[in-house]
Amino acid sequence: MPERGALLPAALRDARFGLFYLGYYGYIGVLTPFVSLFFAWRGYSAFEIAALVAVFQITRIIGPYLWGWLSDRLGTRVRIMRATACLALLAFLMVPATHSYGGMMVLMVVLNLLTSALSPLGDALTITWLRHAPQGFEQRYGHIRMWGSAGFIVTVLGGGALLEYFGTGLFPWMAIAMLTGLTMVLWRLDDIEDHTVYPPAPPVLSLLRRADVNWFLLSAFCMMFAHAALYVFYSLWLEQLGYSKFVIGAMWTIGVVAEIILFWFQGWLFRRWSLQAILTGTFVLGALRFAAIGYLADWWWMLAVAQVLHAATFAAHHSASLKRLQHWFAGPLQARGQALYTGVSYGLGGTLGGLAMGAAWNAFGPAHTFGLAALVTLIGALAVVLGFRVQPSLPPVVAATAQPASAAATRSATASEAVSPGDSMP
Repeated sequence: MPERGALLPAALRDARFGLFYLGYYGYIGVLTPFVSLFFAWRGYSAFEIAALVAVFQITRIIGPYLWGWLSDRLGTRVRIMRATACLALLAFLMVPATHSYGGMMVLMVVLNLLTSALSPLGDALTITWLRHAPQGFEQRYGHIRMWGSAGFIVTVLGGGALLEYFGTGLFPWMAIAMLTGLTMVLWRLDDIEDHTVYPPAPPVLSLLRRADVNWFLLSAFCMMFAHAALYVFYSLWLEQLGYSKFVIGAMWTIGVVAEIILFWFQGWLFRRWSLQAILTGTFVLGALRFAAIGYLADWWWMLAVAQVLHAATFAAHHSASLKRLQHWFAGPLQARGQALYTGVSYGLGGTLGGLAMGAAWNAFGPAHTFGLAALVTLIGALAVVLGFRVQPSLPPVVAATAQPASAAATRSATASEAVSPGDSMP
């Protein structure tokens, strides 16, 4: 018997993955900009709010890898995603009735540990599907992932309008609505059977001793470390320069729109340039972007150009990083590899970057804070180059030695509008 949903048309399965990203990043679009406003509305002090918000980053350091390990151990991703989404929904339903600071802290720890499973496992599931889908990762991932960007911008803009009209007390109900929709979408997803035959997976610790893996993780860390300046201080910097809130919002919108456009044309990018060129280019453009924000921000058009480069520093970097991960972490290691990338970059890089950029802001001022971000991005570019340089001298890994499945499995994959399982990504 084929797996449930195995004969779904490829376009319908793509649409369901798109809805997952729409729902997840729609939830993030409600949470990220407005949760601190809700905590302030509840009467918490600035220090208490900072501690609550820090939970979001800290849980992203350890949570993704724990869920990735459990997923690879149990051989399922969707069931874990469904369970964590349901439990997160239950946790958020307790937020409106929780007024004590201690109770809110416990809820935030539980909630963010649960939701830290969704992004890495969702990406791992999508990549498994696209490995066997017509046109593959390079052409189709961007078309799926762009719905996450669309969901984010819609909920940021719509959520701000709703809170302006109905008041900050509406915030938890907005987040509950998004989690409810996301949970419903997850019940329309299925685990994807990977027909590729892999050799026994090496221990993850042995992969972490490889120089090319460490250079890659360092580069990912540097990119998110540098982006902390943007996420924490960009709006404040523009406000100090006298830009209106409308202009500040427009600049953020330019970045997200550029990100969506890049995702749409991702296939052309991967056909035109090598993976090494794309990854290196994102860091070089990132250094130019942060330098422009820091030292050329008096010209609004320069800020606009810098925001267009978000297409490179986030969208192109993200897609290229996921493809790069497949060289080491495929098949039985995929969820853990995806989670490791998320924890090191967004978790550790985002947390330490926020602390370092905050210290730089106080010590050196706004312009040099973004100058520091540009410098760190250049360090990341060097790590990318060194990673590709040492790779040829190292032994192959799981993805590089995977073999096609049996003819029967191949016919099964073809029946579900997939290409031969032997067409796995390098």
